[in-house]
Amino acid sequence: MRPSKQPFTHFLLRPLLMKVNILISIVLLAVIYLTCKNFQKVTPAEPAVTAAPTPDAPTGRALKVFGESSDSTDIIQFSEPPPHVDVPWEKIAKPSTSRRAFMSTGWWNPVGAIHPTDTTAQRHFKPKWLKFREDQTFDILIQNKVVDTGHWAFDETKFILYLSCNDPYFNNTWAIKERGFRMVLIGNTQENITGIQVRLDNRGELPAN
Repeated sequence: MRPSKQPFTHFLLRPLLMKVNILISIVLLAVIYLTCKNFQKVTPAEPAVTAAPTPDAPTGRALKVFGESSDSTDIIQFSEPPPHVDVPWEKIAKPSTSRRAFMSTGWWNPVGAIHPTDTTAQRHFKPKWLKFREDQTFDILIQNKVVDTGHWAFDETKFILYLSCNDPYFNNTWAIKERGFRMVLIGNTQENITGIQVRLDNRGELPAN
């Protein structure tokens, strides 16, 4: 039996089909290679970002030595007057004769002041002079001129000075420490929670203008 004759086009298409198959195989191998390569890549874990520790607030920087200049490099955290206090000076027993004589001797000048958080505290005290009188009134003077008048009282049991006036920095109750004719006013009483400390030195006369 004679074999059937194949069409002429079969001989023409056969080489072309072989080339197409080879090209498809090459493309398939390339895709497999790239896929395997991507799987082998391991992305390194990024190091955790740790925030730098926040430094403590410089609360101690405002605790200055008495008399130190306020024109320093310390950071001014705020500069506001203390909140108003209704000072009950009239409810305190009248001071003794010796206390009234001590307070009314000479003039008292704030030579230095500190505040736990306000580095400008000194400028609100140093220019002022206080003149106490035995009738429990007192004046605040700046450049030898009276700028305010108030009342004072003294609790001789608790050693607390009561100052009632319009000046927001002096108007308060103050724990007192004394050494000769020097007083340190400490803002640490039931009414006064400012933490301000003011050193007052006694002078026999006002400074010349």
